[in-house]
Amino acid sequence: MQDHCEAQSNDLGGAAMKRLFLLVPLLLAGCASEGVGPSLAKRPIEDRDLNEPVRQVAPPAPADTALKAQIDGLIARAQTGQRAFAALLPKAEAAAASAGTEGSESWVAAQQLLSALESERAPSTSALSELDTLIAMRLKDGNDAGQTELQAADRQIEALVQVQQSAIDRLRAQIPG
Repeated sequence: MQDHCEAQSNDLGGAAMKRLFLLVPLLLAGCASEGVGPSLAKRPIEDRDLNEPVRQVAPPAPADTALKAQIDGLIARAQTGQRAFAALLPKAEAAAASAGTEGSESWVAAQQLLSALESERAPSTSALSELDTLIAMRLKDGNDAGQTELQAADRQIEALVQVQQSAIDRLRAQIPG
């Protein structure tokens, strides 16, 4: 008789489990947040005619004479820094190649020449900084006149500064410590 009761209780447990399983989605629905989902309304972009022609943007006006003079002055300053940097570079390369252990006289001499190289390139880096500031200020003010010339000068000076930085990084890696 006990076996018969146990079998019946197992069947009741299975049926109860099936009923509980059906209640799980209802119980979980109570855990859902009450936040509003995204709107399914039409977005403004969906009302636009995608076949309308693309508006042509006029190129920026050329630089006036005052801006051209300012750009030329910054380029000249960057080139002056490059010439001074290039004149000192061979001496710094030789010092880096012969630098001894950290703290030795040759190591100190190489470090000093590395610092001197940084100083010699200061006109180039400051010209680049000024040019970047000038570009940013003119764009902020909505003045795009001369942007073509400004961007060309920026690329030119940036190239000089990058070559200088590469040389300094190479020498720094050569010097022990």
